[in-house]
Amino acid sequence: MAEPRRALQIDVVEQVLPLVLEVIPGQAGEGLIDIYEPGSYEGQSLRKLCEKTLSKKNWSIEEQQILEDINRQLNGGRLLCRGRQIEGTAMEYGVVEETEAGEKYLYVPIRAIKPQEGGLYPSKKANR
Repeated sequence: MAEPRRALQIDVVEQVLPLVLEVIPGQAGEGLIDIYEPGSYEGQSLRKLCEKTLSKKNWSIEEQQILEDINRQLNGGRLLCRGRQIEGTAMEYGVVEETEAGEKYLYVPIRAIKPQEGGLYPSKKANR
């Protein structure tokens, strides 16, 4: 029984899937979602796809607020996927997921993270 499953997994990896890219600001639960048609993202770096998504102008009011949060995080911050800086292609970071209707897609969650700013330094008077 393990053989058919393994063959099915190989078919899924070899088949071209749509890409669902989600850019999430900081520790938020939701971000901007952009969908790329099968084959339209191949050969492009994940960083380029993120830049393309973030440069779109047709976002709803709620999505524009999320975009502002992302841009605030990126001011001095960076884009991370699975705890690593993004380098390479979406295929390297994506996970195959399935809709309720059974359609498979490649999901890549990206976090826009600004490094934590440290606490206040003790004043010189406090050390005297």
